[in-house]
Amino acid sequence: MTNPLKNKKIVFLDLDGTIYLGDNLIPGAKEFLKSLASRGIHAYFLSNNSSRSKLDYVKKLSRLGINATSENIILSTDGVIDFLNRNKVKDTYIVGTRSMMDMFEKAGINPCSDSPEYVVLGFDTELVYEKLKKAALFLLEGIPLLATHPDLVCPTPEGPIPDIGAMLSLFEKATGKKAQKIFGKPNTEMVRHIMKKHQAASREVVMVGDRIYTDMELANRLKCDFFLVLSGETSAEEAARLKKKPAVVAENIGKILP
Repeated sequence: MTNPLKNKKIVFLDLDGTIYLGDNLIPGAKEFLKSLASRGIHAYFLSNNSSRSKLDYVKKLSRLGINATSENIILSTDGVIDFLNRNKVKDTYIVGTRSMMDMFEKAGINPCSDSPEYVVLGFDTELVYEKLKKAALFLLEGIPLLATHPDLVCPTPEGPIPDIGAMLSLFEKATGKKAQKIFGKPNTEMVRHIMKKHQAASREVVMVGDRIYTDMELANRLKCDFFLVLSGETSAEEAARLKKKPAVVAENIGKILP
């Protein structure tokens, strides 16, 4: 097997289902990251999971023995905040966790407005019915909906659990409203600024992840290599049915390198 990282400058790494599952580091993840560092390849962690802040991710990775800073963690929430700031939006109603709300407040955006300009849907692991009720009523009033990412499920050690994609279906059924804009993977705007920073062409970039419709789709849109790991959402049977094959298919991230 040849080295699939030859001539690469950047590796974008999914987190949930790729680097860890729940609170457990996936076998070989730490060794893979050390290999990137030894080759001078820049590693960036990407997550559509908007239930946590960047600091939460830094702390979690540290507990798992992985050094990371806020600068090399890219969240779907970043794109939403940037969009709202560019459009000078200060009032929102967020269906999301306290950590997500903290990120908005630090950016000068009210996450609990009674007169929101947008309803923002995040991966809310602290969900109560009152949040769904208020958000649905705002949508029925004509307030537009934004979603941090499109993932249908979130992988956990116990099995996949409902994520934003499932909740978007709930709101559509209840109100007839769809999201005006969905951020995170597979939108290329999530990582284009990183490629520009390192002057990296598509052929010098790799995306590593466990999902076809977000991770692989992002790689397709970037026209870069995709390494599929089977430690999260996608099964070996699903991988075998793909018409366009990933550059690498591996049991887990530790099995990618020869």
